[in-house]
Amino acid sequence: MMTNYRDLASRFSLVFDLDGTLVDSAPDLQAAVNSVLASHGLRHISIEETQEFIGDGMPKLCERALQATGGPAEIQEVFYGAFKTLYMGAPAVKTKPMRAVRETLVTAKGAAFAMGVCTNKSEPVAETILNEVQLMAFFTDYVGSMPDRALKPDPEPLLLCAERIGTGDRQAVLVGDSVADVKAARNAGMPCILVRGGYTNTAPELLGSDVVIDSFDHLFDALKDLAA
Repeated sequence: MMTNYRDLASRFSLVFDLDGTLVDSAPDLQAAVNSVLASHGLRHISIEETQEFIGDGMPKLCERALQATGGPAEIQEVFYGAFKTLYMGAPAVKTKPMRAVRETLVTAKGAAFAMGVCTNKSEPVAETILNEVQLMAFFTDYVGSMPDRALKPDPEPLLLCAERIGTGDRQAVLVGDSVADVKAARNAGMPCILVRGGYTNTAPELLGSDVVIDSFDHLFDALKDLAA
């Protein structure tokens, strides 16, 4: 017997990671980083390297890109400033929703799931991307990186997002793609579902989540497993 999606929506609320989970943002991040690397006479980074460096916020991405290309640590602040200007000006040129994301969110919204986004990306950029790729309407709220706000794996942004979307007596579940997501969920006392195909160098099965799914098509099956 198929569990009614509305029953699941009355048991769980959903908090989604952004990069590598809801959207494939690596091409735009790569373009901005490579533009700044070139201006410092440094080599470009590949899309694989870009994906590997994503997940702990934009300053960390720049720091890793500099390390990988042999750039001097003292230009880090200048580098990040230039990257931020470029990226914030064009964060959603090549960025697109991941496979089956839109269809799954349509179904979830129809079933009245409370949904939000929790990302280590700067909050204004996250807002721009969600609007540009036309996913914003699915979410009650979103939480990104802001001055004085901790990043995942700290539980603070996750708990804030769960509170803002109004989970009530429902169990908030984090849907993500990386070890930062699993650790944040554990620190917040939430179950975690990982989606394959995101930005992680380690096989998702080895990261310690509750369930691993191949793509968004399997989200409701994963929630049924959690309910059981």
